[in-house]
Amino acid sequence: MAESTSAAPDRPLTLEEKKAAARARARAAREAQETGIGAALVEVTEPAARYIRESAERLGKAPGVRVRILAGGCSGLEYKLDLLEPGEVAGPGDREADSSGVRVLMDLKSAIQITGSVIDYESTLLRKGFRIRNPNATGTCSCGDSFSA
Repeated sequence: MAESTSAAPDRPLTLEEKKAAARARARAAREAQETGIGAALVEVTEPAARYIRESAERLGKAPGVRVRILAGGCSGLEYKLDLLEPGEVAGPGDREADSSGVRVLMDLKSAIQITGSVIDYESTLLRKGFRIRNPNATGTCSCGDSFSA
């Protein structure tokens, strides 16, 4: 359901390289939150925003999503998107972005993994669903629903 793209090296990353990349992602997420540039965390394309708004209206939810990165899938990590409940607010450990008129909430751990990503939505004959282009992913499974970082 989600696609990740990145310029992965021709070899597996060392533990030190993975740690350095995680620190850089954490720093970027923290800086984006501190400067109030929430859109720097994640971008929602207009097709994705339209689908989120239509789904939220149909189900009586707020026009936004909570993004979580969970352990699982064939590559180790997978995306989970849930519509926001009416009146749902960001908690003390949450990061918030607004893109294309849609609120995006995520916990700090997920924000670190998804900073700089683009959430898109496609509806074709062969596929219908979200695609996430994540520059932090070092690998993906063949279906694109999970990734490694």
